[in-house]
Amino acid sequence: MKIRFVNILKVLAFVCVASLCVYGASVVLRDKDSEYKYADFFDWADQIDVLFVGSSHVINAMNPAVLYGEYGITSYNMGGHGSIMQSTYWELIEALQYCEPKCVVVDTYMLQKDYKYLDEMDDSYSDEDRASSIAQLHLNMDCWPLDKLKIAAVNDLIKDEEIRKQFLVPFYVYHHRWDVLKSNDYKTLMGDGERSSLFGAEMRYGIELTPGIYPAPEDSNGLGGDTIGEEYLRKIIDECQRRGIDVIVTFLTCSASTEDKRAVDSAKIICDAYDVPLVNMQEMGVVDLYTDLNDTGHMNANGSIKATKCIGEAIAELGRCQDHRGDPAYEYWQEKTGEFYHDIYDMAVSSDSVYQQLNYLAGAESVSSIIYINDGSQAFGDNEMQRLIHNFTGTPQIYHTDGPYILINDVAKGKVYEASGTDSLDGIDIGLGTIHYQPVEHLFRLFYTDEDPETNLLYDDTKTDYDIQIITYDAESGEILSHNYFKSYGSNYTKG
Repeated sequence: MKIRFVNILKVLAFVCVASLCVYGASVVLRDKDSEYKYADFFDWADQIDVLFVGSSHVINAMNPAVLYGEYGITSYNMGGHGSIMQSTYWELIEALQYCEPKCVVVDTYMLQKDYKYLDEMDDSYSDEDRASSIAQLHLNMDCWPLDKLKIAAVNDLIKDEEIRKQFLVPFYVYHHRWDVLKSNDYKTLMGDGERSSLFGAEMRYGIELTPGIYPAPEDSNGLGGDTIGEEYLRKIIDECQRRGIDVIVTFLTCSASTEDKRAVDSAKIICDAYDVPLVNMQEMGVVDLYTDLNDTGHMNANGSIKATKCIGEAIAELGRCQDHRGDPAYEYWQEKTGEFYHDIYDMAVSSDSVYQQLNYLAGAESVSSIIYINDGSQAFGDNEMQRLIHNFTGTPQIYHTDGPYILINDVAKGKVYEASGTDSLDGIDIGLGTIHYQPVEHLFRLFYTDEDPETNLLYDDTKTDYDIQIITYDAESGEILSHNYFKSYGSNYTKG
């Protein structure tokens, strides 16, 4: 009897150890993208007042750090790369198990998609498209525990039973990752894995210089039918209204095709039927197509700031979300907000791209700047550069010269000063002091302050062949933060 009892204990111990090993292996081996994106969602779900849902347009445009910094409203970005409306619906339903938001903001990009299963799509899609769609779904699905709701979601999104196993049993698809494991994979086992610093959002910092412009539809009848995308938008609104959650429907600025614009018209028809607001940024002029996109489909961080402030105003007007700024219980939100704005500060002060630096300087609230372009610079024939200058001045006419050209954006005083050609600036009071600017000849110009007349800020005999200079200084103290030199070669600019 005693031997039998000991054997039972041994079997139980073996089963426990084996189970722990399998569990540990599954945690280490699974892809961490979903865990990275949603770790803060699970940790702070009880403090979340707003959910942003939709595709990658949402990931790059809706910034919870900006919403908190401007309005003190907490939010989480649930957007998924390639998420069609039915994927968005199920992710929202999963999220509502953990939080009770006062408002859901749902974007309608890809509303025209009219296929049921991500692994089938329709004949217009390639096998590569289907594989990409399945892979992208893992970002928004892997984080949720296996239960009846997740099984229902997977069954609704995926038709092939073998592919369903990828989402129901992660070890099934990730068991081969031994050769690509990194330190973060092991940290996750101890609960110390890396996580999103922007509550699910992802910022991009490039600039799309040549966005596509497409004609509007000839009518406003929408898509002319009842797509599956439209069906699931209605289901999202139905679910939110049933739970007493406010809904704001959006279409975020991008290089929208004519078909995209038809989808917006359909969204408007649905919103009118449910009496919910539609914020169509494509027609509002909030986001500049020529400076605020990272690529034709996604906003950069500058566009994200503008778009989030716009949506934040709409959320604040609903009057249901509290301003949590200053509340010690929400210190984590303030910390992450500060980290984001520090990143923007760095881009404004020390970017390696002249386009990028000009773009982020235009919106910087604590950094003043001096922009100098020497006569003969190829920048004067650069339309994209002209648009970026326009962000500071609103009146780009003076830029249509052969130079030299100078612009001073003094943030603290809210003043912009310009001079072009032989014009000078004399006795102008800015954060640096009382300045004097005088062009003398092609390779020499004077720029000094009364406080330090011996220092000519725009001349360095080791960089005379650099035709663009950007000086930044602290808006409050006047301390010089950076002095960057760029050399133009056609449409390219090299930092010195």
